[in-house]
Amino acid sequence: MTSHLTAVLVAAATAGAASTGCARPAASSAHASDTLYIGVAAARGSLAYFRGAQLALDRFNGDRPTGSPPLALRLPPDSQPSQVSIAARFRDDPSVVGVVGHTGSAQTMDAAPVYGDVENGGRNGVVAITPTATNPEVTRVSQWIFRVCPTDEDAARALAHFAIDSLRARRVAIVYRNDLFGRGFTRTIAPELGARSVAIIERDPYLTGITEYQAYAARIARGGADAIIFAGGGTDAADLVRALHALGINAAILGTDDVGNILDGVKTMEPAPNRQQANVAANRRPTARDRQPVAAPTDDRELFRGVRFTAFYDPARASTDEERYFAAEYRRRYGQAPTHQAALSYDAAMLISHAVSAVGRDRRRIRDWIASVGRDAPAQRGITGEIRFDDHGDALGKAVLIGTIRP
Repeated sequence: MTSHLTAVLVAAATAGAASTGCARPAASSAHASDTLYIGVAAARGSLAYFRGAQLALDRFNGDRPTGSPPLALRLPPDSQPSQVSIAARFRDDPSVVGVVGHTGSAQTMDAAPVYGDVENGGRNGVVAITPTATNPEVTRVSQWIFRVCPTDEDAARALAHFAIDSLRARRVAIVYRNDLFGRGFTRTIAPELGARSVAIIERDPYLTGITEYQAYAARIARGGADAIIFAGGGTDAADLVRALHALGINAAILGTDDVGNILDGVKTMEPAPNRQQANVAANRRPTARDRQPVAAPTDDRELFRGVRFTAFYDPARASTDEERYFAAEYRRRYGQAPTHQAALSYDAAMLISHAVSAVGRDRRRIRDWIASVGRDAPAQRGITGEIRFDDHGDALGKAVLIGTIRP
């Protein structure tokens, strides 16, 4: 989210089943010979992940028990040829005791066999805790992979319930990115809507960079959707919203977490010449006469007002001393509110830190300690809520929130 975006977040559901700025990520000040490292497997430009993890290590190092080694960040290389090579680099570094990442589902699943050190029977395995990989299959591919975020299934259920219970939607169009994430999200949300007698009038896949959103908007207009669910990126969502506005379609827009970044990179647009404003009454479907292209405003940020999206963290809801510390310290250091990427990375890095403090540097024991959290060992209170893992390594009971864009 940018400085132009305020997220107003309300609890939509509680799961039961299962970048801001341009500063270089800071390195820890600890350089003792016994320093151990936590890797962060994120794109170097995705600063929120590094910032959240760094805050966790600074907090841990300031309070670490006597005899516990200091911890520092290990950054990925500037050049990242593949997620597998990043994972191998962390695995093969004996000073790395855990990894925060990866950040996407496909990336995490590709890297999982490396973290599990399958080729050597697991002898050099290293735990990885993903902050934002949401596909349900992520934690099924290796016992060395955990996650601290809700899953796509959790988010889909929350979005469906919000559309039905809060917006009273009866006719819904689904537009989804045609990849692992978009297809999986749609497979969950479609039956959730159908079970409540909501008509799905469109179920359209798209590909980033080549989709003609005007054609999608025209199809949605013909069907008379009162809500549109978008499972994809913020930039893509912005293009669809513009196309819908050009046809005078005022249906509610609900998106997945990346849609919260819809204002990122929005540029001022020149008014299009010779366009007629559409005027579509809220109580009837658009007609051919209504569906005339309209002028793009000089600054189209207002087009996105009221777009909703799923989110996994809200700094305004901080209720413990640790949560308040994190939100205040992040704002002090970086001049902006923390995102859920930063908060979840903080939780992942802190879990690994506590494991090292409890059992030392042995990687297998670190992994086993993390697996026991909320089961054989007490649950851990994180910035994003209580953390307890199930048999697969999923964090149970994580809340999904619904945010609203306010330019």
